[in-house]
Amino acid sequence: MDDCRLRPFRADDFTAFHALVSDYEIVKMLVIWPYPAEPAFTRMRMNSAEARAGQVLVIEVGGQLAGSIGEMAGGLGYMLGRAYWGRGIASWAVGEMAARMFENPARMAITACVWHGNPASEKVLLKNGFRLAGVCEDYCKARGETLKNNSFHLTRADWQARRA
Repeated sequence: MDDCRLRPFRADDFTAFHALVSDYEIVKMLVIWPYPAEPAFTRMRMNSAEARAGQVLVIEVGGQLAGSIGEMAGGLGYMLGRAYWGRGIASWAVGEMAARMFENPARMAITACVWHGNPASEKVLLKNGFRLAGVCEDYCKARGETLKNNSFHLTRADWQARRA
């Protein structure tokens, strides 16, 4: 992925990022994002403590904001614009972010959750060595309902074995 990189948010990312989170097909797969998108919420997420600390980053492809990826409470979450689906970008970004997260020697595992009915995200996680850990429920703000999701787990040992 020569034209891909992870980088911090910039103020001029707002228009592209807000357009991304204004796409119902994207936010219906996320937990906390409202639909329709709210500009104040988008700005808040771009400037959250996690974003300022480099834990939430922009996925940039060819100089364009394509999505975001980040660590929230030990878990991994990501979103990618539809124009970038099916190109291996999410798999690349998850691999890159997992490597960054495991730079912390105290981190022994990373978790991620995927709504039932999102096989593409499950495939991304499995390609990166995550294993299905169980089923749970959470509230999806965009859909306005509690949904089942699959919980995935990547241990440091599994991550290291894949890199060897």
